[in-house]
Amino acid sequence: MIEIGENVLLEYIEENELKKAKSKAVSIENNELLIAYPVDVVTGRTVILHNDMEVTVEFVGKDEVPYRFTSRIKGKVKDKLQMICLEVPPREKMKRIQRRQYVRTDAVLDVQIQPANEEEFRTLSYNISAGGIAVVLADGRSFQAGESLRLVICLSEEEHPRQIETEAVVRRIFDDPKSGKRKMTLEYSEIAASDQQVLLQYCIRRQLNKRRKARME
Repeated sequence: MIEIGENVLLEYIEENELKKAKSKAVSIENNELLIAYPVDVVTGRTVILHNDMEVTVEFVGKDEVPYRFTSRIKGKVKDKLQMICLEVPPREKMKRIQRRQYVRTDAVLDVQIQPANEEEFRTLSYNISAGGIAVVLADGRSFQAGESLRLVICLSEEEHPRQIETEAVVRRIFDDPKSGKRKMTLEYSEIAASDQQVLLQYCIRRQLNKRRKARME
């Protein structure tokens, strides 16, 4: 299920607060998963996970479908690098993550859209998730639900800007009375597993930063 080198997202409770960390799969055998020392998705600092701590593990499988399972820390392993050992349950204990379960966050990003038989154009998103994106639709643009479009999403972050290329299917077009703008929602139909993982981590970081700022106000 989990490929070596695949990104792994961990959720755990520390001091009554939900924490999220990211890592990579190093080895998996005998129902044990070895991962590199995880780092906090917000601070980028290495986190300490204690033996027998319960964690939730998310990853994108070989079938490019995201999965989640509950595990426990079995201990630390030191080889050429230090690793954390996790229990891996049987496949039937792993849950597929439905698209509606993806974290969605408000984000204004540059998006390039390429229709099948028209010139490409640029617009802005207003929210995004690892399963889809919502954009502002310029005057004069018209599409049908179910229509396929090619997207290039400029994922702007301070340290590591990145472009995500994906096919997407139009799900809904509507007029937003609050903004007075026409908007369109799309669902990714062909996206690389690595790009989807990047989007998932991007959305989680933005949500956590938003909560942190709210607590400080």
